[in-house]
Amino acid sequence: MALRETEQLLALESSAVSRIKVREIKAPTLSEMKSLWASLKGGVVSTPFQTPEFLAAFQESKLTTGASGFSVGVFAEPGESEPPLMLLPLARFQRGPIRVVGMPDFGLADQNAPAFGAGCGLSAQCRAEMIRAFLERIDDADIVDIHKLHHRVDTLENPLSCLPETISQNSSLVLDLHSANASGNWSGKSIYKKTRSKFRRLVSEGVTLVEAVTPEERVDLFRTLAAQRRERFRQLGRDDSLEREDRSGFYLRLAAMEASSTPFKTLALKQGEETVAAMVLMMTGAQATAVLVSIGDQKWHAYSPGMVLFAKAIQRAYETGARWFSFGTGQQEYKQRFGGEEHPSHRLLMPLSTRGRLFVGARDAHRAAQNVLQIALRRNGMQT
Repeated sequence: MALRETEQLLALESSAVSRIKVREIKAPTLSEMKSLWASLKGGVVSTPFQTPEFLAAFQESKLTTGASGFSVGVFAEPGESEPPLMLLPLARFQRGPIRVVGMPDFGLADQNAPAFGAGCGLSAQCRAEMIRAFLERIDDADIVDIHKLHHRVDTLENPLSCLPETISQNSSLVLDLHSANASGNWSGKSIYKKTRSKFRRLVSEGVTLVEAVTPEERVDLFRTLAAQRRERFRQLGRDDSLEREDRSGFYLRLAAMEASSTPFKTLALKQGEETVAAMVLMMTGAQATAVLVSIGDQKWHAYSPGMVLFAKAIQRAYETGARWFSFGTGQQEYKQRFGGEEHPSHRLLMPLSTRGRLFVGARDAHRAAQNVLQIALRRNGMQT
């Protein structure tokens, strides 16, 4: 591993930590990442999208499509025996003439953040300073571009969202399953009563709720979901991103993993061998996120199997100890009916070179011109 590793000792202005040691490990294996994550001080706090399994599947299936490198930044206080305080997965890729460093995402992650050591008491501002000092030393990229930065990961602030170069992007709906206001209340909403009634009707038709447990079951269910989704998108005249070999390959790789710790979870409503509806969740620790859902034959649509499956997935997350259930990006009406609250999302766009500063400046000028045009059109009673 030493041949693929660089190390820097960075000075900080923080009163809590004056120096920080950062190792950047190039292309770590799943085994190496599991060891790193297990060594975090006090245990791991992470979203499902920065787990070793997710990152290994990303590295094996996505980097062939344009990304030029995958690495993990390991932050620790100086000293050979000090456990890591924080881990920052990174991906490098080219966007035209611009060299970009971001996080392993490419549309597959719904939330981006470092993985934290639960036993590290440093503030988000101190962690942000650690990350900034590291990013500013990167000399093989022009900009840092990281999307989908939520304010928190479980109960910890996301330090990436604290950096001043962040801009508002969009938002996600997230259901808090264990807060004082949510506990015992969310399941009493009318949508849950309605889905319980629908589920009873499905049961009377011989439908059962199943969870794929083995790798083979997960792979089979994902293939069924992908086929149902493909047919649905064909009927709507829309392109289906799952038809891209790299994207489907990522999910198949994750589904096929033996590890019981994989964040890839699959639920389905089935009548015998027929799949009525299917869902893929990314779930670990305190967070569950619905990432894919499909509905089968038209004859089942009157039973609202998709809504039933969402309700069952939320219940499953609650029973396994998750606090947060995320519906992903978008404000669709059906998500709001389940009681989710809006969580703002930000984007970090930080120039690292003269070329990067020119790129960000041109982007800002273009956005300003668009805003002026929108204002002018509204004043003249026109809509775009």
